[in-house]
Amino acid sequence: MIREKILSILTDICGTDEIKRNPDLELFKNGLLDSFGIIELFVAIHEQLAIEVAPTEMEREEWETANKIIAYLEERRG
Repeated sequence: MIREKILSILTDICGTDEIKRNPDLELFKNGLLDSFGIIELFVAIHEQLAIEVAPTEMEREEWETANKIIAYLEERRG
């Protein structure tokens, strides 16, 4: 469930479905995600998955790909 939701959220925020085809695509380096987009992502995660994530608890490297985001959230959810 987390995987599908995150891929859908990122597709909406980044405006491309390339993320679904390549979940290891580096979002920041490829200009798909910026600081505003990451805030949108945190809000969407909270609203759609009921997982609270604060920007201060994350390192940017932990969120550089969809797969890394999914792994982090699956670990948090336990």
